[in-house]
Amino acid sequence: MKQTKLIKLYCTVCDNHSTIEEKMQRLSNNRFPKFTDEECITAFLWGKLEGRLTRRDVYTFIRDYWHDWFPKLPSYQAFCRRLNNLAPAFQALAEIWSRKRCAQFEDVVQYIIDSCPIILAKQARAGSAKVARELCDKSYNSSRKEYYYGAKLHAIVIRRPGKLPVAETLMLSHASVFDLTAAKEILCTAPLSHGGILLADKAYIDSTWETILHHENNLKIVTPRKKAKGDTLVSGDTYSTSVSMLRQPIESFFNWMEVRFHIQRANHVRSAAGLLSHVFASLAAAMFFLLFNY
Repeated sequence: MKQTKLIKLYCTVCDNHSTIEEKMQRLSNNRFPKFTDEECITAFLWGKLEGRLTRRDVYTFIRDYWHDWFPKLPSYQAFCRRLNNLAPAFQALAEIWSRKRCAQFEDVVQYIIDSCPIILAKQARAGSAKVARELCDKSYNSSRKEYYYGAKLHAIVIRRPGKLPVAETLMLSHASVFDLTAAKEILCTAPLSHGGILLADKAYIDSTWETILHHENNLKIVTPRKKAKGDTLVSGDTYSTSVSMLRQPIESFFNWMEVRFHIQRANHVRSAAGLLSHVFASLAAAMFFLLFNY
């Protein structure tokens, strides 16, 4: 029953109360609001899990169908302000639930790394957009062959043959940050403890870095072969195709995130806090979904 699922979500959020309190920086002296942080987080994640993807849709859904469960629901404007302030809490929950899901895989052999765009504006509007400059800038999306203004979500996932991969590490950067630069930062601050194989595309090729990771982290990076000038070997194409096929699950992961939670569509965002709330609330909902087989 849906009520049971909602209770499960609320209890799971409350289990991390201390983490939420630690991440929160209140902008007023009201440390004990009538509509609690746990209720606000639960309401928003519940709306997303039930297919309501914008703030307005989530708010209307809770107000019209679940108001008995959230009797202290504030005005829409106050709800949005609270969500912006709760961005660090959403990030913490996404990380906690991701770690718990990853802990279920003890003998990890293969990881995949890649990135996807978080788009606030594109094409002609990309050049004039100015929202959330602290996190966003202009870049080119080669897969869609278009310029966009926004951010970039970098992910390392655990490959599970025949199943959706599980996120191991997630990082948000400016759109213009190179994938290789972000990968070096991620693996420097949060190295993969199991070692193994890291599948990547050509954007991550760096022989010096590959050698360091192999010796220091027991991690071997496998990428499609970058074709040398004048190279006509057919075997190289076969090898690259095989690597690309092994990498495909991360594309499925990003596609699932977009279809299920519209994580890449951020044209409604009006501030840096709003962007962080959008991205990490979507990730938290996704990690909860995967952790509890929602």
